[in-house]
Amino acid sequence: MNKWEFNHQLNQLIAILTSKGFVTKGCNDQQLAQLEHQYGRLPVYYKIFLSKLGINASDFKLGTAILFHEIDDINQGSLVLLVENNISIPTNFFAFLLHQGYSSLFFMDRHDDPMVYCYTEGDVIKNLNCKFSQCISAEIALYKTYQTE
Repeated sequence: MNKWEFNHQLNQLIAILTSKGFVTKGCNDQQLAQLEHQYGRLPVYYKIFLSKLGINASDFKLGTAILFHEIDDINQGSLVLLVENNISIPTNFFAFLLHQGYSSLFFMDRHDDPMVYCYTEGDVIKNLNCKFSQCISAEIALYKTYQTE
């Protein structure tokens, strides 16, 4: 997926959220720089996502930690989850999503659009065989299906 397509999908999601009366807000350049200072270079597509929805994503992924102010907790919680389950921490590990403390999505490289991996408590690390943009695109598609029911 190219950057234009990814931006377009995010903008469509924002339009849906706005039409429902929600407010969305993305991270500013200073916040993105703060994250990169703390965690090192972050993937371009992840920064695009954060710039659109990183502060307030309304009810998109409600109940799942994905926001800027949760990133430290996401990474700390994901590391604890791995350690408690005797899973070796992958090199260049960066978690961008933590669901209810038992399932984490992360990447292990910092390419523009990295592959996404999942660890769920009691299981092994799994390659989801999709890039970050594809993972978010699938989550947007799932969200849209619930809007038409």
